[in-house]
Amino acid sequence: MEKEEAMVALYALVGQDLRQVAEEHEITVWTDKRKMNKGWAGHAVERYLGLKLNSSRGPNLGSWELKVVPMIMEGDGKFALKETMAIGMLDAVEVRQKGFYDSHLYTKLRRLVIVTRHRVDADESTSPVLGVYDFQFDGRMLLEDVRKDYEDIRKVIREHGIVGVHSGIGKYVQSRTKGKGHGSKTRAFYAKKELINEIIQSQRGAKRTRRRRNPDCSEHAGATNSANRESLDMIMIRMPANQSGAGRHKCVYCAYQAGYADALAELGR
Repeated sequence: MEKEEAMVALYALVGQDLRQVAEEHEITVWTDKRKMNKGWAGHAVERYLGLKLNSSRGPNLGSWELKVVPMIMEGDGKFALKETMAIGMLDAVEVRQKGFYDSHLYTKLRRLVIVTRHRVDADESTSPVLGVYDFQFDGRMLLEDVRKDYEDIRKVIREHGIVGVHSGIGKYVQSRTKGKGHGSKTRAFYAKKELINEIIQSQRGAKRTRRRRNPDCSEHAGATNSANRESLDMIMIRMPANQSGAGRHKCVYCAYQAGYADALAELGR
């Protein structure tokens, strides 16, 4: 599936409960022994897109890669990331030999699409999709900071070997062990919460800058202040113009309804 087609489908997933999606596609969330399938949410989204499950090292969707990350609601009612996000495995030999722009890490980051979901409770009784973000280095400073993190890790590996690498190295990207048990020696690159927040906030900022100022039509009068307006604005902005219905109507609700229906028709759905 091409990225553009997948993004249309993913935006339509915003607000839906991933537990229900998992059940519809027979994805195991809990075993009989109440052991969780930690990758259930990602598997549910992949099946929703009509894709086969893939655990290979390369981008799992061809030219792009999907990551589903959980968020929790804090006491003030705002959402916060629950944990860091695994990007990909760290091959010490490869890191020694390759600079950042030739690295597997850079390739993975440029292809990421992040889906955020609400982890409501420990039982994962429900998990609504909160947002969809196309991972992009919108700012030169962010790109340079991530490059520096990689080069700092690379320097330690060259001077002290992989055993010298620890999770404290890196502002936005870190490396730590990955796998079962505390004695695991397998290492991976992780995006720290600060990096994911930067991506989310930068795209929210772009959304605010580009938000349509036209009034709603009489049918949708007052809808501007509705609870779902933020998600709708995100969908309208991120979708290509030919799919968003831009210019067809001054009301973003009507434009979205018409544009999305046309987009699905073009995809044969």
